[in-house]
Amino acid sequence: MDGEEIKKFREGIPILHEKLYLDNAAMGPLHNDVVNRIHDFHVQRQTKGPDFTTWWNIVGETRGLIADWIHANPKEITFLWNTSAGINLAAQGIDFSAGDEVIIPEKEFPANIYPWLALEERGVHVKIIPFVENKLTAEQIIDAVTDKTKVISVSWVSATNGNMIDLQKLGEFCKNNDIFFVVDAIQGFATNELDVSTCHIDVLVSGFYKWAMGPDGISFVYVNKNAMDKLDMPWVGWASMENPFDYEKIEYRLSEDARRYETGNMNFSAIAGIHEALRLLQPLRAKIYERVPMLTARLRDGLRAIPNISLLSPLDSKSGITLFSGRNIEDISKHNITVNFRSGIRVSPHFYNTEAEIDRFLNSL
Repeated sequence: MDGEEIKKFREGIPILHEKLYLDNAAMGPLHNDVVNRIHDFHVQRQTKGPDFTTWWNIVGETRGLIADWIHANPKEITFLWNTSAGINLAAQGIDFSAGDEVIIPEKEFPANIYPWLALEERGVHVKIIPFVENKLTAEQIIDAVTDKTKVISVSWVSATNGNMIDLQKLGEFCKNNDIFFVVDAIQGFATNELDVSTCHIDVLVSGFYKWAMGPDGISFVYVNKNAMDKLDMPWVGWASMENPFDYEKIEYRLSEDARRYETGNMNFSAIAGIHEALRLLQPLRAKIYERVPMLTARLRDGLRAIPNISLLSPLDSKSGITLFSGRNIEDISKHNITVNFRSGIRVSPHFYNTEAEIDRFLNSL
């Protein structure tokens, strides 16, 4: 991706004309094309009324875009209202018995904590695996497995310090040991290559409002076709049925694909925005996967050269999140720079950020 491509893309992101934005792990900025697509949806509904056929077709197209991005089958993609809902789908759908064990990492965002802790009332034990020197590996998680382990649920990328889990290694272990594998992918989706077909993931969930630069209040869940019949239905509605639009014929026959977890009408305007965001980003995927690790490496190398700063992210992680200590976020904000605070200063550049912006941030420290 050359400088002109980035410049053209940046022209559609108004916030970049106002500040140095390095907080994509909290929320990615909306591109003008995405905002216009959502606006056009509401104007069309306002002035012409509903067009359900078109709207449901866009749902199907968006399902296909997501499946292509993660190398899945569109029939394995369902839409829910946020990432927490996707984790709850797994937590409430899996058939647990008293004494079963769930393994989760330390430093997880609460979306991947509370749905599992809620199971402790049913006698399920939740085991939390600590980081060692700011790092957690698939091997450390595997070493903690016992004969009681029924589920391993991890964030692909830690929202705290950007640690990345080797999903393929962990997934292969889970498959070989009959352990249900759940992944929160929101901090990695749209920044790194992900092939669910080789990672043996049972349930993977992500929102769109971070690195995918889409609207909030909606998520997608990938449910491996081999895992669907192992999940109980925590909820059900007319859209869950095999023939959802045959309103007058009541026949309880669940969809054979992941649509079974959708209960009714969708957040159609948000899905229109997601459709546009993915359409914008999809041709740039290869370059996005190159630039995010490159900008992160530049950032981390620069931080290591500054006195009194401690890098709290693993050096070999290729995620977009970097955590460090030694500065106050208030001092950084004075330079019209947006970052975040999570047990330290969290910086998360995206592909549209420039090398010059990384250097500007480092100079501000």
